[in-house]
Amino acid sequence: MPDPVAGGAALIERCHAELVAPLLPPGQPVWDVHAHLGEDADGSQRAAADLIADAASHGVERTFVFPFRQDGLPAYRERNDAMLAEAATSGGRLIPFCRVEPDEGDLAELERALDAGACGIKLHPLTGRFEVEHSLVEAAVALAERRSLPLLLHAGRGIGPFAAGLDGMLERHPGAQVILAHAGIGDHEAAVAVAERRPNLSFDVAVWNLVDIRALVARVAPEQILYGTDAPYYGHACSQAKLLLALREAGGEGAAAILWDNAERIAAGRSPRRRSPAAGPPRADLGWPQLRAHEYLLASAPMVWTRQPDLLGALRLARHTLSGMGGDDIEAAREMIDLAAVCWAHELETGSRREILSLSWTTFRLIEFADALVFCH
Repeated sequence: MPDPVAGGAALIERCHAELVAPLLPPGQPVWDVHAHLGEDADGSQRAAADLIADAASHGVERTFVFPFRQDGLPAYRERNDAMLAEAATSGGRLIPFCRVEPDEGDLAELERALDAGACGIKLHPLTGRFEVEHSLVEAAVALAERRSLPLLLHAGRGIGPFAAGLDGMLERHPGAQVILAHAGIGDHEAAVAVAERRPNLSFDVAVWNLVDIRALVARVAPEQILYGTDAPYYGHACSQAKLLLALREAGGEGAAAILWDNAERIAAGRSPRRRSPAAGPPRADLGWPQLRAHEYLLASAPMVWTRQPDLLGALRLARHTLSGMGGDDIEAAREMIDLAAVCWAHELETGSRREILSLSWTTFRLIEFADALVFCH
């Protein structure tokens, strides 16, 4: 029997080349603002050589990188130094960010790493460790303002509401460039409202639910949206599919800014001189089959992540909703769903238990790519 995981990876790349890459503006470079290097406490890993190779094959010329978290190393000195060393040999492809957590000497470590060549700061608030309103966050925002460099702030799942406190920090430090990771879904509605008042706030698109990306594109100025993958948790083929298909449905404006220009400006510590209107609602109405397929595909994601079989028969339900629909994108989505079902069973049987997603990398990526094709049909 052919290896379904290898077949799934090949199908993803083929569909990217045929259906997504043509949506890139000709000659458009890409800048990824969100990637990890090293090894995480959950077992996930990313080597610099692998990250650079994947980036190069998808038109990505520069990447903001920072260390994974590891329990027992709150100061991060060794990991920050390792990040700087990797970046120094990357030919400018890797732009190093330093990282700390609240601990004695945390701000001093940020200062030391920046003096040593770090070009930005990454903080990862999480309930149970620290929240966005922790004093370290404002101190880091102030430091980013003084140094004219960006700060990437975890703003996804697992944290309490943060927008009100962050709004005050951005008012007190208007020169600080703060990027909310994961489309700010931890407090999305309030964060979108803050972004209207604060041009020094932006969002990356490293998130699994395409609805969050479409909501961001519809309501936030394109100068405040950035391409990011959260590598290794997301890959370039699927991340570009979600973003570029969402932009196409919103009218196609702003791609060059989101893929490169905004990151280049923010890396230099500058807010946009002007902000364009948000794209507004998608041009086409979403049909019931697309909406139903999206919901079934979305329902499968947590089962994949938690290493369960397809107890709901979600993939079969998603496949059935597409019966009778035509188009190259729908045909590709059907092929991905069919292969995801095979990969899911295979990875549950054979996958390593070491990494949090090692059982399901390919299954999940087939599902998220199929969802983008269906939802943006």
